[in-house]
Amino acid sequence: MLKKSLLATLLSAASTITVASDMDISTLQAQLKAQQIQIDALVAASEKPTVSTMSSKTSIGGYGEAHYYNYENAAQQYDAYRFVLYVGHKFSDTVRLHSELEVEHGLVADTDATCTVKDANGSGDLQQSEVVCGSASTKPGELELEQMFIEWNYHGKQNVSIGQILVPIGFLNETHEPETFYGAKRNPVETAIIPTTWWEGGIKASGLVAGVDGLSYNAVVTTGLKTNNANIRSGRQKGAKAVAEDMAYTVGFNYQGIAGLTTGATYQLQKDISQAIGQTNEATLIEAHIGYTWQNFSTRALYAKWDIDGIATSASYAAKAEQEGYYVEATYKPIEKLGVFARFSAWDNDAADVADSKKEQWNYGVNYYIAPRVVLKLDIQEQVLPMAGLDEDGFALAVGYSF
Repeated sequence: MLKKSLLATLLSAASTITVASDMDISTLQAQLKAQQIQIDALVAASEKPTVSTMSSKTSIGGYGEAHYYNYENAAQQYDAYRFVLYVGHKFSDTVRLHSELEVEHGLVADTDATCTVKDANGSGDLQQSEVVCGSASTKPGELELEQMFIEWNYHGKQNVSIGQILVPIGFLNETHEPETFYGAKRNPVETAIIPTTWWEGGIKASGLVAGVDGLSYNAVVTTGLKTNNANIRSGRQKGAKAVAEDMAYTVGFNYQGIAGLTTGATYQLQKDISQAIGQTNEATLIEAHIGYTWQNFSTRALYAKWDIDGIATSASYAAKAEQEGYYVEATYKPIEKLGVFARFSAWDNDAADVADSKKEQWNYGVNYYIAPRVVLKLDIQEQVLPMAGLDEDGFALAVGYSF
């Protein structure tokens, strides 16, 4: 019986083989070709970046702040002050993109109307002054590309950044997220003397200095200021079809080799801040800063000075041949979520004038962190200005965040 079953099975298999051999060879070839196409497509898809792999290389962040001002000799005002979106991308282990797009003052003008800043009280603090636009526009905001550069870590701790970059100077110009500083507004010295936020197009080399723990350097070549009246803040070109007849050269060092200590200095030279061919309106900027943190206490101080030749020594702008300022700040955090501060600032954008033109300002207040990167601020301000009756004493409230 077993032999008969085995024989039947063999006969059946032979019959199947015979049928298969009789199939159309072209049909089999078509099936094999179709299967190969499917396999090739799967292999190709596996080699392309997927949404998950792209997201692991691309990062999104941002920060923002809104202010309410209540000062004497000025209108009470609310301002959607800043909204910034950051996009970064890691092309490789050594090459990265950094970019920031910013909207200021909530509403951007939709025309080419000219807008000017009216410094009504002569304070030099243009962040709190009135923006006046031509009749074609009532929208005081700005849309700005604050950063857009490629960072190349070409060797060890050495980097090169190329594109739209922040000028490395002072405490705030490179690090100014709302929760990283005290007060609703940035201090007046790092806005009127150092024109924070200050960015230009260019190239920056940076890194650690070999053999000295905690010492870093910056060496930068960028488009420079362009101004015919020695107004530093309005002379920023911001990478918008920037005239590059005369470049600015910046070098700086920072030292953090002692626990709690940060100190550094910066020097910048631009041969002609008017950007006019054949002119020599040389401007030099020096800056030094120091900060120290011990337990819950922190202090910082900064000094900056411009010396401007040529354009600023003309009769109309002689007072602006020197512009300088300094501030001293102390802070204390009794608990993790609460910080209090006091700051004294003095600055003068007409320091070469024989008349008294120095401005002084006290700020003190509270930062309350409702989350590690979300802050509520109270900023009380007292001014002493050279022109009597224009002091903007009062307070500001702010909310800020970063992610």
